[in-house]
Amino acid sequence: MSTHPDPAGTPGPDKDGIVRHGEWIGIGNEFTGVQLRKVFTRQGERLEIVVPRRGHRILLDAMQLEIVAAQEPEKFSELFAKHLGAYEEGDD
Repeated sequence: MSTHPDPAGTPGPDKDGIVRHGEWIGIGNEFTGVQLRKVFTRQGERLEIVVPRRGHRILLDAMQLEIVAAQEPEKFSELFAKHLGAYEEGDD
């Protein structure tokens, strides 16, 4: 997996307030690949997640990650269905 470029491009805080960051790690399978790194912002630590192929990027703090970790796997199946257009309101 290739390394996603540093979004800041220059030293100093970037537009998201990232002042320093860890090394990228990648996780992938036959369907997608994501890159992650711990970043330090003016407001605290975050996990940066990037999907290079689609151009998606998000910064999550500890409380947001706690909510993700508390989900049942079925919740992610529901999110996949919504994202792929196979979900209709009222489906359980």
